[in-house]
Amino acid sequence: MEATQCPKCGCKEIGKGKLTGHAVIRPVDKFFSLGSDIIADICTGCGYILEMKVSQPEKFKDKR
Repeated sequence: MEATQCPKCGCKEIGKGKLTGHAVIRPVDKFFSLGSDIIADICTGCGYILEMKVSQPEKFKDKR
């Protein structure tokens, strides 16, 4: 479910951002995995981060 309103200020304009640099998240048990970018839903009024998620969740499935 996409966030539609900021719980802090009530703004309904929600933007998306991606952490840059070394800001990737890797599966705990996969040392050589490249991981996935982290995407955030951000209130354009006050800057509050409503939600963070990975762009490639399939990389975290257990392949056993």
